[in-house]
Amino acid sequence: MNGLTSRTMRNSGLNYQLNFGLDAMSIREIAERFEPNIDLAERLWSDIARECKILATLLYPRKDFSPEKADEWLKDCFVPELSEQLCFNLLQHLPFASQKAIEWVKCKNADTKSAGYILSLRLLLQNRSIYGLEPVMQLAKEDRHSSDYKLQQTSTRFFERATLL
Repeated sequence: MNGLTSRTMRNSGLNYQLNFGLDAMSIREIAERFEPNIDLAERLWSDIARECKILATLLYPRKDFSPEKADEWLKDCFVPELSEQLCFNLLQHLPFASQKAIEWVKCKNADTKSAGYILSLRLLLQNRSIYGLEPVMQLAKEDRHSSDYKLQQTSTRFFERATLL
């Protein structure tokens, strides 16, 4: 546990019920000790600890993660960091990632839209094509003026990076 990091995160608004304050590299090192395992990943995801949820995104076998499971897990992402970790560690590597990104960007829910922009950007940074990129760009252009701060941030980051690529 890193108490200082945990306290700093809490003071910055990352309100996890339980947060040990481990950085992403430390969590990755822990994940390397285990084989991907659905049962373990599911149990970790259902835990209240931040690190368990992030570890779950690293340990779920990619070949077994379904589009339905992506929707289910996204609903459990109660802070932006979790949706970012879900997209970065797991979803960007899956064959249905582009479909999910576009589906989520078109959603009315601001948190879901934000995850769609995060996933879209990850795919673009990997040089993976996104079928239907133009409508996503148009939505991002509009969402940059959203009253929802998180949506404003993720759509702006996506739009600015996508125009540079």
